[in-house]
Amino acid sequence: MKTWVVGIDLHHRSDGAVRFAAWLRERAGLSLVGVHAAPSEALDELERFEGRARVQARLQTEAELALTQTGTREAFAAVEVVEAEQAAEGLARARADRSAEGLIVGRKAARDGTDLIRLGSVARRLLQKLVAPTFVVPPDLDPAQLGEGPVVVAVTPAEASLGALQVGVALAAALGRPVAFVRTINIPDEYAQIYWSGDALAEFKAQRLKVAEERTSAWLAEHGHAGPLTVRYGDEVEEILAAAAELRAPVIVSGSRLLSRLERLVALSVSSELAARAAVPVLVVPPDARVG
Repeated sequence: MKTWVVGIDLHHRSDGAVRFAAWLRERAGLSLVGVHAAPSEALDELERFEGRARVQARLQTEAELALTQTGTREAFAAVEVVEAEQAAEGLARARADRSAEGLIVGRKAARDGTDLIRLGSVARRLLQKLVAPTFVVPPDLDPAQLGEGPVVVAVTPAEASLGALQVGVALAAALGRPVAFVRTINIPDEYAQIYWSGDALAEFKAQRLKVAEERTSAWLAEHGHAGPLTVRYGDEVEEILAAAAELRAPVIVSGSRLLSRLERLVALSVSSELAARAAVPVLVVPPDARVG
């Protein structure tokens, strides 16, 4: 685990993220760079009244203060203020400029509102155009309350899960935790309700679970990994969250399936839904990500 860029929000929505980043640094030995992405339009307007350099200096002080107030300033190697049209763009560019391993950002809300509202625009845009592993953290997270269980890695035997597999295993090793792989399967509710009797459906589910376990185990072995695998039947997001809670996982790792432009307008991906709902940090990983 190398350098990670941590988004700093001046309205305390990033408090959970910076606390988690400090927790991660202490256990995994990574380097942290805090970045506040200021909107260019706002800076252009403020420049008329107090000068751009003065505004930037004030924002730098505020970003430093945000870390100090959470007791995490000493965990950060550097704190920067960057300009961008959108915060997500500024954070992504800051990560690329430093060739950092990934990003750690806070989501907008802990529990209130829909998935879209809880996730917030910054995290949503970063996940929509995901190019590097990205942690999304609840704003009120207290790392002291994170579970002592394994790192949960949600997988399917497909290319979309390769990055999550490799990065998730490496994260678990860095934290000194075991890995627990979770796979979910389902069939449409209306299909089950209309066409199947209770006994036939139960037998069909058992067969599906067995086949899924065999295929996923073979896929894990093909890529050099073995470990506890749980295959669960039901809604993908709900079952992954339930497994993480039961196992007292400190982190959930999920692969990212990039959505089409139309899909992005009408729906969140499974990984985005996990990030919006989870009580623990969710690490979303692009398929081609590897740990350097």
